[in-house]
Amino acid sequence: MRKVQSDTSLPQMLTDNFQKMANISLEAMQPLVENMTENLSNLNKTFSESGLPVLNILGAGKKSKCCPPEEICPPHCIATINKQAMAGERIIVPIVVTNNCNSQKTYRVGIRELKDVDGNAAPAQPQLNKTQIQLEPGRSERILMTLDLANFPNGSIYETEVVLREREINQNICFTLHVNDNNFTEVTPYDEKKFKLKWQDWQSHFYCEPPKRERNATLVNNEASNQNTNDEEGEG
Repeated sequence: MRKVQSDTSLPQMLTDNFQKMANISLEAMQPLVENMTENLSNLNKTFSESGLPVLNILGAGKKSKCCPPEEICPPHCIATINKQAMAGERIIVPIVVTNNCNSQKTYRVGIRELKDVDGNAAPAQPQLNKTQIQLEPGRSERILMTLDLANFPNGSIYETEVVLREREINQNICFTLHVNDNNFTEVTPYDEKKFKLKWQDWQSHFYCEPPKRERNATLVNNEASNQNTNDEEGEG
């Protein structure tokens, strides 16, 4: 009976001893760690006030891009697209989705109804060329959104969201369309005469050649005049 009790109490005794050693070590190290953390925080504050890069304490900032921020709520839009177009156009909007996680990901792809600022449905709705994408780690894939603006009025604004969903969470790509008629390129043609200016020499100014039709008529008249002169001389 005593042997059984001895066998069962030995592991507990070892555990208690290790726990006491750990507590003593933590009690001894705690002031040192707190003091070091406080000093680093003060140093970071000084760096920040001086405009210098701050220290990376306890591995902050090394979080994977695959994970949402911890200190703030995940954003409603993981990306925002603003598109300028003119009524009557057919637009194509490319969206590239990249998998920054360490495992394969499959996303369903959808789009909400396109509406104006008053909540009215647009004259036409955008279409996606894919409803699902599967990405290996580090890989990207492109989605195309197309929309025909044949019946859209200029001066209007519409909004929608392209939705990526792996399992339970919608991740939105917010899209805003500005339909207007001011996205143009203005050109000013030159005076046609300027294309016919030729440089004679460094002492002379520019001169304009007569139009080709007038020049040909002048040559014909000169040839006719010369021919008449030759005929008169022959008769004499």
